[in-house]
Amino acid sequence: MKKVLLLLLILAVTFSAAAQKTQAAFLGFESADLGASGLAILEDLVKQEISRSPDYSLVDINRRGELAKEIEFGLSDMADPSKTAKIGALSGAQKLIGGKIGILGSLYLITLDLVDVQTGTVERGITEEFVGVLEDLRKPVRIAAQKLLGIKGIEVAQGTFINVSSDPAGVGVYVDGLFEGSSPVKIKVPKAGRHVVKLATEGYKPWTQTVSVDDNATFFISAKLLKQEHVVDEKTKSLQDGRFSLALYAGLFAGVASDALIYTISGNLGGDNIRLAIGLPLVCAPLGFFGALMATESLPITGGRATMIITSSLWGSTWGLTAAFAFGAVSSVQNYLPGFVGLSVAGGILYGGIATWLTAGDRAFPAGRAWLFNLGSVLGSLLGLGIPYLFNVGEAPVIYIGMLTGSMVGSATAWFLTTEMSEGRNVGNLALGSALDIGSGGVRAGIPLAYPTPLLSRDGRTPKIGVTIPVLSATW
Repeated sequence: MKKVLLLLLILAVTFSAAAQKTQAAFLGFESADLGASGLAILEDLVKQEISRSPDYSLVDINRRGELAKEIEFGLSDMADPSKTAKIGALSGAQKLIGGKIGILGSLYLITLDLVDVQTGTVERGITEEFVGVLEDLRKPVRIAAQKLLGIKGIEVAQGTFINVSSDPAGVGVYVDGLFEGSSPVKIKVPKAGRHVVKLATEGYKPWTQTVSVDDNATFFISAKLLKQEHVVDEKTKSLQDGRFSLALYAGLFAGVASDALIYTISGNLGGDNIRLAIGLPLVCAPLGFFGALMATESLPITGGRATMIITSSLWGSTWGLTAAFAFGAVSSVQNYLPGFVGLSVAGGILYGGIATWLTAGDRAFPAGRAWLFNLGSVLGSLLGLGIPYLFNVGEAPVIYIGMLTGSMVGSATAWFLTTEMSEGRNVGNLALGSALDIGSGGVRAGIPLAYPTPLLSRDGRTPKIGVTIPVLSATW
């Protein structure tokens, strides 16, 4: 009698334990990379893990012939509550397990999802990565199944992770330049070592740190981002590197121009009121500096643009003083100098204003182009000096006008030649044309310099002679 009662108790405990297990059906693997026979072997491994699990019992729907014929399913159907409920009703399963196996080069990706049949929601998902040969894929498949089923004590490498939390939450997280989600987030990195982590969101200053992560370890980051009081667009910020130098020059120019104005009006610096000559620049210089800062607050002032404006203004300022010596050579320079000092200030303002207009826009203005523009102006003025000398003309006003005209032509030519010049110090993309131009008249050198150019006719007629200049090509 005691033996019978003990047997009944054992059976009751066994049936009770079986009743507490969750009925799970495995729908198999989907894969476009593996054959049917290989998938069948791997599917059997997953079924064995379900059967061995202390919390799940296997419902093998493939062994129920009529049920297998009636159920037409795929992994895409697992998100449909009506289809999962139908499978559950027909098979008696409470949970469905489906999987995918993909290959990326030598990397295998094994994915398993646990789905509730009533709701069609994925309760748990596992992705296991494996690098190796196909024959060794059995172990990572078993590992993925045991992780999904919550089996304890799996001795596998946990992987290398970076766990990021932030204040405020919901901040974009970038690892080595790639977006990995919004905080809080746990990111699996491909290998141990140094990684650059950046947190960025609108209204806060970016947060960046380089971390060193050990193999099979998790590096925890807790970042507090500071509010950005004045949000500056990165493009605008990168274009402001010449703003300070331009403001500094404006301050100095305003100080000098104020004294030049006194000299132009009175003929001497302050006359009897020397304090005016000293005090006015002390007032005008800071006004010019802060005025330039305020005027350029929303304007993109590149280093190249600032260089262009400053050098052009200085170059324009030289012409007034040069005129004093050129035209003053006829009589006393002293009688003309105050007026020419005023012209010098006017020239600086005029040239600076023209340079500001020429360089306007959001496009970065290359500093190299500014220097080439000035070089063209200098070379042009030297050419304007050389022509009167060549014809033995010695009058100073003629020489001055020739130099000024040559300067303007030289700067205009340099401006035209550098139209397509890009940001940077490289002058290799100067708009000099191609080395060889082919047109209806034949073949000619395309370098725009004023020299006779032979044209090799394609039709076999007598070669022509052409003249190539920057804006015109004529043959006859």
